[in-house]
Amino acid sequence: MDTLGMAAVFHDSRRLDDGIDKGHGGRAAEYYKDYCRAHDLPYDEKTYYITYYHDQDDSLGLSEIAKFPSLSERAVLLYQIFKDADALDRFRLGPDALNVNFLRTEEAYGLVDFAKYLLQKSRETNS
Repeated sequence: MDTLGMAAVFHDSRRLDDGIDKGHGGRAAEYYKDYCRAHDLPYDEKTYYITYYHDQDDSLGLSEIAKFPSLSERAVLLYQIFKDADALDRFRLGPDALNVNFLRTEEAYGLVDFAKYLLQKSRETNS
C-alpha cells in the first residue's frame, strides 16, 4: 500500500501538460528520489520504477523492472495495478479515452463503472 500510495502522490507531479507528455514519469521518479533524500523519508525502489515507467509501454516498463533482481515479482504486480488505476482516471479526458482491452488485472475490469461514477460525482460536486 505504501508503494502504491507514494507512486500515486508523485507519478504526475512533473507533468508539463495534460497530454501524453512522455517522459513525465521519469522526471517524477527523479523528483521522488530527491524528495525522499531531502526530507529524510524512506526511499522505495519499487515506487521509483513504477513511477518512472508508468507513462511508458508495458513491454519497456516490465523489461526494465525485470533487470533488477532486488525487485520482486511483487513489483510487477504493483506496476500492473498502478497502471490500471492510472488508466481508469482517463475517463476525465472523455468517454472514449480508456480502452478497457488494455487493462491488466481482473480487478480493474470490475472498477470501470465505478471509475465513471466517481468522475460523474466529482463533476457534480464541482459544479
